[in-house]
Amino acid sequence: MTVGIRIPAELPAAAEAYAEAGIKVFRVRRNKTPYANCVRCDRQSSLYVKHRPEDCQCGVPTCHGFWAATTDVTLVRRWWAEEPDANIGAPCKLNGWAVIDIDPRNGGNESYQALEKRVGVLPGTTMQLTGGGGLHMLYRSPDFDLPGLLGPGIDFKHNGYILLAPSVHASGGRYQWAGSGEYMAPTVAWPAALLPRKRRQAPPPRATPRHRFPAQGNRQQRPGGGRMWTVADLVQHVMDSHDGGRNNAFFFAACRAHELAEQNLIDLGEAQMGLLSAASAVGLTDSEARASFDSASTRPSDRGWVA
Repeated sequence: MTVGIRIPAELPAAAEAYAEAGIKVFRVRRNKTPYANCVRCDRQSSLYVKHRPEDCQCGVPTCHGFWAATTDVTLVRRWWAEEPDANIGAPCKLNGWAVIDIDPRNGGNESYQALEKRVGVLPGTTMQLTGGGGLHMLYRSPDFDLPGLLGPGIDFKHNGYILLAPSVHASGGRYQWAGSGEYMAPTVAWPAALLPRKRRQAPPPRATPRHRFPAQGNRQQRPGGGRMWTVADLVQHVMDSHDGGRNNAFFFAACRAHELAEQNLIDLGEAQMGLLSAASAVGLTDSEARASFDSASTRPSDRGWVA
């Protein structure tokens, strides 16, 4: 993939530049939803047929934005000739990226600071300023799925997509690449500190008691003593689980989440979103994870889990 690409200021020309550089792109509406490009996929059409995007048999190569992302310059030129104001979307994983998406309007800066306190300063990489005042940090994709929500205002974008400069945010601000304004293909690998522990290239950790975390200085303090786990700790616990123990790991984390929420130490909704995302990343179905999370709310409290 070419590096150091000067991106034109006009959306149609920019889309072509990305495609020529080997970056898969597709059209996105200003509300961030992809275009549905055939009547079978348009929910407003009388010919709409409910089906999965990958199963669409309409034969239209522009169908289903995300799934139709392409490097075909001729097709991209035609798309933006039809919709010159369309924003430019790019699927992360299909382009070999994993992205940290920071939204300061929803507490992303604070969540990012807490993340670096927990795992250390993250390596520098390609960055994009979003039209809404946020930041995208692009790394090379790891060879496995990542959880989505990490905390308030901070997401891991891997299976999803991001908008590319010079796309226009709903606020009117434009996306732009940091620094010189050129796109630089990310060469830095996804930070090892953000990998599940079993994936890290490091000496085996010391054995710890079952269902206990090693103490970390940034965890919340329990009234009367003992360190509490954060939502990020619980998500990491699920991500570190092995195939045979992922159900137990998720249920354990869900129980802890309910207990912490009862004490007003974490937000239960935030914990649920983070844990469900982690469950998906380790191979649990959404129905399995939601049932387990709900079941955890009725489990008798166990205060023996303090680190």
